[in-house]
Amino acid sequence: MTARALEQAIKNLVKAAQIDNFGDVEAVDTALVEVMIFNDPSVIRPLIRLIEDSAQYDEAIFSIIHSIESFDDDVYITEFLKELPYFVNKSPKWALILLKRILNSDSAREVLTEKLYSTSSEIKSAVLCIVAIINKESSKF
Repeated sequence: MTARALEQAIKNLVKAAQIDNFGDVEAVDTALVEVMIFNDPSVIRPLIRLIEDSAQYDEAIFSIIHSIESFDDDVYITEFLKELPYFVNKSPKWALILLKRILNSDSAREVLTEKLYSTSSEIKSAVLCIVAIINKESSKF
């Protein structure tokens, strides 16, 4: 399997996602399988960039999230953090959900904590923005 084939699989996924703004969940799932067959962590950031707060069906977005989470915590959290400043502005609802999922996993939370020490101030600010929203929702989280 080549880089060109992976690139085409990602393009197919983008096209499937554009059908009625994630309206065809089956098409998204089928295209997502084509991407994930490569088991290549370089797909994490393009997958995050696909996520839209306005998606017609949350089910399609959760398929993408589960695919991202199928990678090793260290790998996916590293890529998630790199994408977070963009992601939190584009899709704050899903950035919040994904960060909550990380915080609710002991192993993922540990990786996140380790990564935050050496990350940029821009990324730290994005995390703080989401954490402030979480605290506003429930201080008991």
